This record gives sequence, structure tokens and C-alpha cells, in this order.
Amino acid sequence: MSEHSDEVNQIPKDGEVDGPRINNFAQKFLDELNEERGRLSSEFPICALLIEEAIERVCTTGRIPGKEYYADVYKQKPIKLAQKVFVPIKQYPKFNFTGKILGPKGNSLRRLQEETQCRIVIKGRNSIRDRVKEEEMRNSGDPRHAHLNKDLFVEISTVATPAESYARVAYALAEIRKYLVPDKNDDVAQEQLRELMEIDPKSAKQFSKSVYDQKAAPTGPSKYLNFVKQYAYQMEPNKDEESEEEYYEARIPKRAMVPAYEYTKGKKFFFLFNLKCYICTYIIIKRNDNYT
Repeated sequence: MSEHSDEVNQIPKDGEVDGPRINNFAQKFLDELNEERGRLSSEFPICALLIEEAIERVCTTGRIPGKEYYADVYKQKPIKLAQKVFVPIKQYPKFNFTGKILGPKGNSLRRLQEETQCRIVIKGRNSIRDRVKEEEMRNSGDPRHAHLNKDLFVEISTVATPAESYARVAYALAEIRKYLVPDKNDDVAQEQLRELMEIDPKSAKQFSKSVYDQKAAPTGPSKYLNFVKQYAYQMEPNKDEESEEEYYEARIPKRAMVPAYEYTKGKKFFFLFNLKCYICTYIIIKRNDNYT
């Protein structure tokens, strides 16, 4: 079990053989399958499909597919359990599922393997960063690279006692689902962004800026405003054509606007006139009092 734990914590690099060890008997069986596949013509597509499935089974389990294997729970013999996980790459072709599963410097995948005690490998088309090397491996005809002809998927495998192996795979299936959600702003993405900020602050700032630009509202006019402008332009009459509309003058004449300084000027004159009248009246009353 210690050897298995060391194998689990390793993350395969690009081009590195990430399948199980194949013994001499299984390798001989693979050679025979490849030879028969080469002799088959296009008239037997079902036979070719069965050979492909047998080759894939040997590359996945490392054993020759033969008799049915039973789980020995009495003696608790370790078994190898493998499960493929679907990745919704066709539904969300622009989302980088591989980057989210790997995390910064592959730390997310490494922690996931250590926590679930399972070996988790990303396989399928576009699973290797170097596209040229992936194309060479795909065209090499090596059965170990046959998975590159399929869509992107995740393979979870472990070696343990029967009950323990199924428990590990079940736990890994529940945890891997968090990394298959196409959301760049969920808890997993935020945790990866904080980790990337500690490792490489410059890359973290660029990543956060790109996410903000995608979520920010556009600064230009809305589609509705553009539609209104276009409709108004279509309905606008031609300036060269004479308009047949009749214009009527208003019946009530317009009042002339009096400037503010003239209004204040007249008000001041009226105030002085009243003041003079008041003084004259006061003088006359005083004179009458003196005479009496």
C-alpha cells in the first residue's frame, strides 16, 4: 500500500506514460491485438471496435481481459478500481476545465489526489498542453495513447480493499464535481486565485482582470438604443422633398420681454415720486397747524 500511495501523489507530465504497468503477458496480448487490427479490412467495423475496446481495457487495468474477477472480501485482497468521468466540454467549449482541475502549478489536483487517495488523470483530446506533441502521440498508433482520440475525460483509479476502493472512488467523484462547474467566480476559483496571488502576483492580477472584463457591463450604447436610432433614421423624411405641412400663426400675440434693469428703474422712480408726495403733504399739514 505504501507503493500505491507514492504513485498516487505523482502528477504525470506531458508525454509521460500515465497508465498502469503492463506485464509481459499483457504486452504480448496487445501486440497480437494490434496485428489482428492491421489485418482487418473495412468490411468488419464491429470486430475493429471490439479490438479497440480490448486494447483500451488492457491499457486501463494492465491486465488481460479474461475471466470475471470477484472481490474477495473474506481475505480482503486489494483490487484496482477505475472510473471514467465525463467532462462537459461540448456544452461549454470555451471553458478551461483542464486548468481548473490542475490549479496553480498543479496544486489543486495534487491535493485532490492526496485527500481522496486516488489517482486522478486527465485524458482525451486537448489534455496535453503541447498540441504538436499531442498530435504526434495520437498518430503514433501506440495503444497507450489511444485515449487522445476521444473527448476530454477524467480517469479516477485506486488500489485498496474492495470496500475501501469503492469508498475512495465515491469520495473522489463527489469532490471532482466541484472542479467541473463552469464558473470562474465560485469558491474553488476564488481559492485558486488567492493561491496564485501568493505564488505569482502578476499572473493573478492578469487573471482577475480578464474575469472582471468578461463580467463587466459594456460601456457602449445598448442594443435597444441602437435599434431606436436606426428606426428613427428610417422614418426621417428626406430633406430634399418639400414638406406639405401647413404652419399657423398663433392668435395671441407674443408679449415683449421687459429687461430686468428697466423694471427696477421704473420701480425706483415710483418710489421717489411717492416719497415727494408724502413730504409735501407733511409740510402742508404743519403749516396749517402753525396758522391755527
